[in-house]
Amino acid sequence: MQVNTISTHRRLPKRKFATRRVAGFTLVEVLVSMVILSIGLLGIAGLQVGVAKYKVNSWARAAVSGLYSDFADRVRMNTDVAGANFITGVTSTSQYVLNSTWAAQQGATPATPSPNCETAVCTATERATYDMAVWRQLIRSKLPQGAALVSGDRRDSFQVTLMWFDKEMTEKDSNSELVLATTTTCTASMTGMARQSCCPAVASAPAGVRCANFTFIP
Repeated sequence: MQVNTISTHRRLPKRKFATRRVAGFTLVEVLVSMVILSIGLLGIAGLQVGVAKYKVNSWARAAVSGLYSDFADRVRMNTDVAGANFITGVTSTSQYVLNSTWAAQQGATPATPSPNCETAVCTATERATYDMAVWRQLIRSKLPQGAALVSGDRRDSFQVTLMWFDKEMTEKDSNSELVLATTTTCTASMTGMARQSCCPAVASAPAGVRCANFTFIP
């Protein structure tokens, strides 16, 4: 006797695996990314400009210190012509003087030292002339449009001013446009840092010129 059996197992439907659609960047996303990247690059460029600006100023101020020390050493090695002093009672004028205006120094080429006191025997006066010529050449080569003022003597002290042009020294005018900042002229009432960074009136320094003042007794 044949018995028909009914299977209790139902055939499950085949699962359809969902496929994930991989989509690329849209044009809007690309544009947004480009804008963000551009802003970042502009910020980096501005930072580099600022670093370069302060780097130039630091380089100039480092050169100023070296030039001042060089001049002081030259005077100390040749004090016989450095003007009046208390020891010998000499009242002659110092041979280490430089009083030309900024414009006059810019229009003149520093003199060639003659005789060369590094290889020839020189008198004290010739040595002073040689020192000033070499020092002026160093100033012109180490500072942007470098110039200097020197006055005084070894009795009352030497006043040394080093000057250079700084195109980054700017300020806003009445129209809010950037222009070269007016140079600060020294006055008798100035003290501290103001006195150290002002420009003597005899220099007639134009806008954009920085000054550093030093005083020493040989």
